[in-house]
Amino acid sequence: MSWFDILKMPREYRGPDIRNEAQYEAASLEQRMLWHRRQFKGYDKRLKALQTQHSVDLTDVENPVYQEMKNYQDMRAFHGRQVRRIGKCIASEKTECNDYYSLELEGPNRRQQKYITTPTGKLDPYVELSLDVYNGLTDKEKSKYHSGMKEYGKDVAFHRRMLQRIINDSINLPTFPSPEHGGESTMGIEYTKEDYLNMDKDSKRRYHKAMESRFQRSGNKELRRWHYKMGRIIVGNSNSPTYFSPEHEQEEQ
Repeated sequence: MSWFDILKMPREYRGPDIRNEAQYEAASLEQRMLWHRRQFKGYDKRLKALQTQHSVDLTDVENPVYQEMKNYQDMRAFHGRQVRRIGKCIASEKTECNDYYSLELEGPNRRQQKYITTPTGKLDPYVELSLDVYNGLTDKEKSKYHSGMKEYGKDVAFHRRMLQRIINDSINLPTFPSPEHGGESTMGIEYTKEDYLNMDKDSKRRYHKAMESRFQRSGNKELRRWHYKMGRIIVGNSNSPTYFSPEHEQEEQ
C-alpha cells in the first residue's frame, strides 16, 4: 500500500490509538502516518475554531488565547511535517524514517521556515522592530530579522545592505532596524549639520538623494519634496544656497 493510498482511506478508519513514545515506536510507518494525519486535522480544527470565536490583536502576544492559537499552529505544522516525511519514506520503500512522536523530540535541528500566516489566521506583515528591541538582539538574530524583512519585500535594498554589514566583519559599520533609524548613506554615517557644511557639491547631492529616498519610504511627503528641491539646486548648478535641513534653512533666513 502506498502513502497516497493511505491518505485516501475512509474517515471511519482512525488508525492506531498512540498515546506515548513507546507505542509510536512500535507502530509501522503506515500507522504513524495515519496518526499524524489525524492529529494534524484535530489541531487544524481547534485553531480555526479559536480564530472564528476570538478576535486577538497580533501584538498582544501575552494574551492566553493568542498563546493557545500559537500552540495549535505549531502542533499542526509539526504533524504536517511528519506526514510529509513519512510519505516520502513510504514512497521510497524505506522501512525506517526520520520522523518523531513529539515536537520536543524533533527539536530545532531542522530547516525552520516562517509561517505564511499569523496564529490569528492573517497574513504575517512582519512588523518592524523598535531601535531598543533591535539593539538587544544578537548578530544571528539581527541577520534572521533582516532576512525575513527582505524576503517579505520590505525595504529590500536596505535590509540586504544591513545583512552585508553583519556578515562582512571588514565593513565595520552600524546596523539599524529600518531606514528611518539610519544606515541610509553609502558610508553608513548619520551626518550632522557641521558634516554637511564641509561637504563638496557631489557629497551634498548624494546626501539629499538618500534623504529623499528615506522620506519617500516613510511617507513624509513634505520632507521628501524639501530634499528633492535641495538636490535639484545642486544638480542645476544654481547660485541658490542649500541647507542640511529645513531647520537649518530657517536659521539662515
